[in-house]
Amino acid sequence: MTETYLYTTQKTETKLNVWCAFPAVYNFGMSSLGFLSVFEQIDRINEIFAERIFTDTDKTYLQIKDVDVLTFSFSFELDYLGILEIMEKNNIPFLSEERGENYPLIYGGGPVLSANPEPFAKFFDFIMIGDAEPHIKEIFEYLKNNKDKTKREKLEALSKIEGIYVPCLKDKNYKVKKVTSKLGNCVSTPILTEKSFFKNTYIIETERGCPKNCAFCLTSHINSPVRFYDFEDIKNKIDSALKYTNKIALLGALICSHPKIDDICQYITDKVDAGYNLEVTVSSLRADYVSDKTLEMLHKCGQKTATIAVEAGSERLRNVINKNLSDKEILNLIDKMVKFGFTGLKMYGILGLPTETYEDLDAFINLCKIIKQKYKQFNIIPSFSTFIPKAHTPFQFATREDNKTLEKKIEYIKKNFAQIGIKARTSSVKWDYIQSLLSRGTNELTPYLIDVYKSGANIGSFKKIYKEYEEANKLPPSSRFARDEQSSDTVFCWDFIEYPKNHEALANEYRRLLKII
Repeated sequence: MTETYLYTTQKTETKLNVWCAFPAVYNFGMSSLGFLSVFEQIDRINEIFAERIFTDTDKTYLQIKDVDVLTFSFSFELDYLGILEIMEKNNIPFLSEERGENYPLIYGGGPVLSANPEPFAKFFDFIMIGDAEPHIKEIFEYLKNNKDKTKREKLEALSKIEGIYVPCLKDKNYKVKKVTSKLGNCVSTPILTEKSFFKNTYIIETERGCPKNCAFCLTSHINSPVRFYDFEDIKNKIDSALKYTNKIALLGALICSHPKIDDICQYITDKVDAGYNLEVTVSSLRADYVSDKTLEMLHKCGQKTATIAVEAGSERLRNVINKNLSDKEILNLIDKMVKFGFTGLKMYGILGLPTETYEDLDAFINLCKIIKQKYKQFNIIPSFSTFIPKAHTPFQFATREDNKTLEKKIEYIKKNFAQIGIKARTSSVKWDYIQSLLSRGTNELTPYLIDVYKSGANIGSFKKIYKEYEEANKLPPSSRFARDEQSSDTVFCWDFIEYPKNHEALANEYRRLLKII
């Protein structure tokens, strides 16, 4: 398997062996900038040997008996299934309390654990809450130089590092502050391979966080405040990329909010005009932020379609979720896209948002109908998921509609979109429900999650074990959080994590958005 390392290391002897694990197959893991970035930082530390493993890894340089630390990147709730798969494959007990001195320390990080680690906390010995970059070197230098200490001694020392959560030390007064890094050098792909999902693509993070703070959006809230990488640094990364590949991806929650986005796009456009055969992709755009220079650059770099997150069909509902995007702005974007030669647009929507009615669904359908009537050859692809309340957002208090209601809405939009010649794509309501259960669950769910994994780790397993627990009266009280609206007085299991917006601030924002105050 051919891999191109874009960095070099100088190693002497090895004092610490680390497995950096991604809880999915190799080609997905090698497209994850966060996972690769953490691996690179660990791999750069002298006297540490770091090896990447995935759910489909069949051969490793290290044997599990020689591994001192096993790290997991945790991006989506259902990644826990891949985590348990890797642990089982290597004969590692799932629960921290069952692992003695002869097992590696299990370290977790990523957006799921930064938001609500509790359903999964017992799987880990220690967890990073927030950005990993500021303390990776400190953590692993300590572990490298203190191998003779007991597991307990190591965890007590690690707990004193900002952002480190050690579940076995948690008591009723336990607090941990989310780490927010001051962005330094631009994070970019450290290893290229043809076998990644985004083949030989050099990913450049342009910013972290989002200035809009939509009420449902976990990414913008856990990465608050928004921070931008320096324009000169981004230019240097583009130049570095071109030494190895012609494929570049710009990554960020809202890349068009970068104060120098037009300059970034012009720099790339100039490269194309100079003869470079560049292919550039971006994460989803926002209709009211897209400039002509952005569209010109994307089209010159081979993009014929783009993606925008509309979320809701009506302006009323967009205001409720703090999207604040008008139909006029969306239609203006379509006009500009057609002008620049784009042939299609993927539009993301969310079903079941707080206060949503069928009038909001009709508004989405009518908006697409207007576009279709004006530009008959322009391809509209609406894609919907269902609303999942997320911790540390104003909508952490909100109701999730029951599955039957959501399935009726899906049937309704599919039928009505089909009548205007558009095929709507939708997520699985049942899988979304499971994510909702996990996103607001407590550590009481841990036995349930283990039993689900042991019984097949599929949607049928979730349903089967849920029913068994229900019949045996074993369902924890926190299982109701998957659906029920929570009051502002609710004490959430993640309230021990200190974020810039505390519980009260989020409750006030929730009430304001729903016009309760």
